[in-house]
Amino acid sequence: MSTRDSAVTKLRRAVARSATTLASAAAPAADPRAAAPAPAQPATPAPAPKPARPSGPHRVDDGRPVTSVGAPHSPFAPLDLDVAAAVSPRLAELLAPEWRQHPFDRHGWRATLESTGPDLVLVEHCAGAVTGWTGAVDELVTALSAARDAGARIALWVTDRAVPPTELLVAADVVGGVDEATVSALEGAGTAAQLWPAAGQPRQSGLARDDETTTRRGGALLVVDGFGRLGDDTALREVARGIAPLPPSQAALVRLSGKSASVTLPPTLAERQVAHGPWAAEAGVLADARVLVDLGDGAPGSAWTTVAAATARTPVVGLTSLASPAPPEIAALVPRVEDEKSLRSEVVARIHQEELVSREGLLLQRAVLEGHTAAHRARAITQAVLPDRATPLTVPTISAVVPTNRTHELDNVFANLGRQRHEALELVLVLHGLDTDDEDLRRRAQHAGVEHLTLVHADADLTLGACMNLGVDAASGQYVAKMDDDNIYGPGYLSDLLATFAYTDAGVVGKWAHYVWLRSTGAVVLRYPDSEHRYERRIQGGSMLFAGDVVRDVRFSDIPRAVDSDILDRSAEAGVRIYSGDRYNYVSVRGDDRLAHTWTVTDSTFFTATGRLLFYGDPTTHVSI
Repeated sequence: MSTRDSAVTKLRRAVARSATTLASAAAPAADPRAAAPAPAQPATPAPAPKPARPSGPHRVDDGRPVTSVGAPHSPFAPLDLDVAAAVSPRLAELLAPEWRQHPFDRHGWRATLESTGPDLVLVEHCAGAVTGWTGAVDELVTALSAARDAGARIALWVTDRAVPPTELLVAADVVGGVDEATVSALEGAGTAAQLWPAAGQPRQSGLARDDETTTRRGGALLVVDGFGRLGDDTALREVARGIAPLPPSQAALVRLSGKSASVTLPPTLAERQVAHGPWAAEAGVLADARVLVDLGDGAPGSAWTTVAAATARTPVVGLTSLASPAPPEIAALVPRVEDEKSLRSEVVARIHQEELVSREGLLLQRAVLEGHTAAHRARAITQAVLPDRATPLTVPTISAVVPTNRTHELDNVFANLGRQRHEALELVLVLHGLDTDDEDLRRRAQHAGVEHLTLVHADADLTLGACMNLGVDAASGQYVAKMDDDNIYGPGYLSDLLATFAYTDAGVVGKWAHYVWLRSTGAVVLRYPDSEHRYERRIQGGSMLFAGDVVRDVRFSDIPRAVDSDILDRSAEAGVRIYSGDRYNYVSVRGDDRLAHTWTVTDSTFFTATGRLLFYGDPTTHVSI
């Protein structure tokens, strides 16, 4: 194993120990830096207890006892904590949604203690100082002592490699470092430290937009980060040479205020500078760029920009000599090259290839949402310093309701659900007028990988809306999906839709930008390509994922057709927002017989100005990411 591999392995293990992720990991006992482990989650969490069986012309057989179920619980709720924060503007913005946050500076700390009685004081040490306390370490230590006397606990987060003064280290109950080198430096100074890597805030840059298009309008973006050093002039000149042949419209530079203001840029880069302002401007420009050229110099501060880009689904490329220490799951998705010619090739590819940008961006954002959001860091810090107040990010349960009156599609349903990466999942199969061997269905479902199956037998004379309500009544999940029996659902379908609840205000999410496979000709059409990552009035009926309380309150109308548009309209009237995610992991399949579909239109309906004919053939591999 190489030295680099060894370092990455150590970092992975440390992150798993110190951060509460969506899939909790137990800490190895041999590591002295291990944080108190979060409550263990089952490898395959079973759905929540089920509500009592409703009465009516149907029967429910889920194979389990029936009990009551409590109100749905959102895993994205903020922590019930008052936190006084002496942190940089960047960290303040990232963490503000995760708890009740109050400023803690040398002029107002007494008022903060008196008015809020904080549970926690969080101090960030960055670039050799603490924001709001520059040159006043003794005063800060006094303030922290007063906070402790008032009942608060103290956490110190070192976000670069400058070791804080001893008196500040001693004043903290828990100390964390932003990367492995920082942790090692702190331990070398005699302070035990946990690993709290750079994180992203999905609500800042998670791609929930309201403008007329979500097409990226920028080209390559170079960010001179105020938290970086950029001391390697040779590497910076190499970047300049790589970018030089590109027109200004394809490669711009944003310079963030802070320590980088003293950096002298090569003329080729300086002339491309389009902005010079606070770091908060970063979220918008990152989401509009097609690629971020990482100008990190190995200092930990630059990792924040890399993670912010990943949160915005913006691909990142760079030179090996300018690699920022981003978390390993993110760093593994960043191509790094040795010379300016190769760098230019990587940049040009992403400027011109939209599909490459979209696919890389999805993988990057997944890596952030799975373990490197501000919510994960807030919980890691709370777990370390106030373990009795740490609410873990649990794995949400999803119930997929699939109504069907076609026995020949049952194995397709099982295959679709069995391949889902989201494990806390139950299939609620509403058998509409079908007389089936239920034990045979259970065997087939189990063989396809469906662990939790609920069968609902509905009379043939019930409407589609009534069948959906029977499925909703039988569902136990915190979230409820409506899925069709004949479509294609890729492995990331449910997990990616669920993730959008972390950065939107939606109560219903789905896909309006979506693929359609016309089996009569083999044509694959991408419909509404401009409707990704934005709030919409409509989403595909077979792609709807509801917050459980929304669908249980609004419910489906007892009608045979148009049930999807009807529930979306009534949800919107009730003030529920509807969000369209990305176009992947879902294909609406149109068979040869249009009359076999609920929506009986001809194939020509899909060849319009809002559709883009992509190719001919089975789209499963293309859409499954």
